[in-house]
Amino acid sequence: MSKSQPTAITAIHRADHESFAASTLFSQGWSVLHRALEWRSLIDFLDTSTITPDVLLCSTDLLGFESELIEGIKGRGIKVFLFCNESKSLEEHPMAMVMPTTALELIGLVRGSIRSPMVRETPRENPKVRAKVLGITSAHCAAGCTTLAINLASELSATGKRTLLVDAHPYAASIAILLGEQGLQNARGYQQISAGFWAMEITQSNTVKSIEALDLARYEFDFILIDLGATFEMAQLLSGRRWSGETFVWAASSADELWVVGKSDPLSLERLRKLSQELQSNSIKPAISFIHSHSHSGRRSIAADQSFADAIQALAPKKIFKVPLDSRSIIAAENTQETLYQSNERSLLRKRIQEIAGEISG
Repeated sequence: MSKSQPTAITAIHRADHESFAASTLFSQGWSVLHRALEWRSLIDFLDTSTITPDVLLCSTDLLGFESELIEGIKGRGIKVFLFCNESKSLEEHPMAMVMPTTALELIGLVRGSIRSPMVRETPRENPKVRAKVLGITSAHCAAGCTTLAINLASELSATGKRTLLVDAHPYAASIAILLGEQGLQNARGYQQISAGFWAMEITQSNTVKSIEALDLARYEFDFILIDLGATFEMAQLLSGRRWSGETFVWAASSADELWVVGKSDPLSLERLRKLSQELQSNSIKPAISFIHSHSHSGRRSIAADQSFADAIQALAPKKIFKVPLDSRSIIAAENTQETLYQSNERSLLRKRIQEIAGEISG
């Protein structure tokens, strides 16, 4: 077993529920250390095992189970998910939840649990989620995630959409610098940049509070754009073992779409193939689209477009967008700490991003 592999124990009475939970965890790279059929078996294993599991999935109808025993398990440093078979049992066991019915629902619940201090809950009044959430990532560095995220957020806000831009680069946050918003790095929650345009930066010290803010932001904004930066070793990110992957975990369970940005040079295409295979192997909620960045027009583009399509053939993307190479406009905007709309609204790149904003906001 890999040191980075997340571990779990199941203690679920119903065979069909236990089989569903264990197989779902196995399929997503978790190691199920023990499958207890009664409470005594669970305790005996924990007392003799040299490995402390990350999570316990337990049912309230397990033989020998009593609610007060859960605190002893938590005291061992194990995250506990307590399930019941039907909603009427929740009154007797208020800490429990109804057993998920789909693999995506279950894996979304346990992902991130290793670092999160508690299971994040939807507000009790359960208002309607308002925001469309887009995670923007890439298979390699310098693909253009941040440029796209900043300017797409700018264009959406210009159409009257209340938009939140999130800098979730774990080690290379840059939105505050590129927009000349130095206070963003120390702000609590999100900060207004311009009319209809807000931004926030997620850091190691504010990760938990920022994720809570994202949960609430879904009810306050029309669009939330999360700049996730480049994604490497996706399975490890989804395990939630590192704070740097916590926002990706949230996006994997809460975003509506994941946009993968990539170029069509040989090295970039190889990275893109690898990420496409990882996306195919790991269950996530968002629909997946691809952004062919730094693209060319005319005859030159035909071979590049085909190579890009071949690299992502492992998936059936919702959409493929082409975004032109426009280095001069990007550099000019960065030098003046402005968006493309502010710096050069007639640039090819600005016009293309404006078109994309119109497509997704219409």
